[in-house]
Amino acid sequence: MSERKYNKEEPLTELISIRVSTQLYNKLEQQRMQSNCRSLGEFTRNILSEKEVIWIHRDSSMDGIAAELAGIKNEIKAIGTNINQVTRYFNGSTLSNQKIFEALKILDDYKKAAGPCEKVVNIISGLKWSPK
Repeated sequence: MSERKYNKEEPLTELISIRVSTQLYNKLEQQRMQSNCRSLGEFTRNILSEKEVIWIHRDSSMDGIAAELAGIKNEIKAIGTNINQVTRYFNGSTLSNQKIFEALKILDDYKKAAGPCEKVVNIISGLKWSPK
């Protein structure tokens, strides 16, 4: 485990304890989840000491595309694993007929990979990128 990161010049030694309503607690927790803070204590310390809190905005319009790309990635990964297994068998074989047969299997796997790669290209080309 890594050592806990804290400011060694100004350690946190004093404890402040407050009670809040469930509604306020949930609101603070929701805000913390949208920030760069890892805990509610860190979040409230940053607010109280007027330190910068970085807000993280997540664009949910890309969720469907991200899920589709993740599925395609897994599909391509499985095809790659098949290609590696056939290649290993191909390199270990001494019979020329067997090598030709294994090479044809690899060619089929490469053709299978073309479909998902085409999907990725189509998805990416359909995205609207905002140039800066």
